[in-house]
Amino acid sequence: MRGIKRVKGWKAWAAMGCLVLFSTEATATLGAEEPLAKARRSLRMSESLKDYTAVLVKQERFGKRLSKQEEILFKYGSPDKVYMRWIGKVNKGQEALFVAGENKNRLKAHKGGFLGMVTVNVDPRGSMAMEGQHHPILDAGIGPTTQLVLRDLEKGLKNQEVEIHDRGVVKLDGRATLKVEAFFPSKVRGVTHVVQKGETLWDLAAQYNQDMFVIMTVNKGVDDPEDIGAGDKILIPDYYCRRSVSYFDVETGLLIKIENFNWQDELYETYYYRDLKVNVGLGPADFDPNNDEYRF
Repeated sequence: MRGIKRVKGWKAWAAMGCLVLFSTEATATLGAEEPLAKARRSLRMSESLKDYTAVLVKQERFGKRLSKQEEILFKYGSPDKVYMRWIGKVNKGQEALFVAGENKNRLKAHKGGFLGMVTVNVDPRGSMAMEGQHHPILDAGIGPTTQLVLRDLEKGLKNQEVEIHDRGVVKLDGRATLKVEAFFPSKVRGVTHVVQKGETLWDLAAQYNQDMFVIMTVNKGVDDPEDIGAGDKILIPDYYCRRSVSYFDVETGLLIKIENFNWQDELYETYYYRDLKVNVGLGPADFDPNNDEYRF
């Protein structure tokens, strides 16, 4: 890489209706696209896939604690079929399966080790399923991750308060990716919602199109989606994070890695779809709990 050229003056470029990212290598594949175009292309590509497999490498922050890195065999089938098996040192042997419209739309899962003998069928947004997770299995996959990036980029562009930098081409396990970094307002701000009787953070997340865990994180003293009551004032952040770093695969255009940082500039979460293989021909057995390779 010959160097990184910084893109300045986002507002001026936005007013002109274009933003050229000056990558120094491998731009021929994707062309000189602006960040929104990259995210939109990734979303279109992900929605066109019949299926894919990858090793999902994830790490998430809970309060002051950054969890250990997890490695998960990830299978996705269109539409809305997800199988996950933890294959690294953390939670090794744990499995989760969700197929929209089946199993009463419940998540089938079990932990690793001795506790793996017990399989449960639970609400994918319930406390048991969400233990140690930022996102429900419903939001797992390249498509939902790309939608998250696209949502904040569109809002930042509309409000003229996002600063975007092209970090050039970087290699991830030998795979060429275009790295794009976005900075959003440095302080948490948003709207204050007065909780109505019976509302949960899931209701507020749907109403304001914001992630439930992000809402919970920025409101001190709230540790559970149902840990709010009528009359409570809850801050709904305008943006998902302070800083976001996206890695778009040069060959496919797909967003294969994301790093999000909180307003203290600490790593909030990272998701990396390593060893991605698309349209591999997954069949019904791959999402069948009775598969002999699974332990449900």
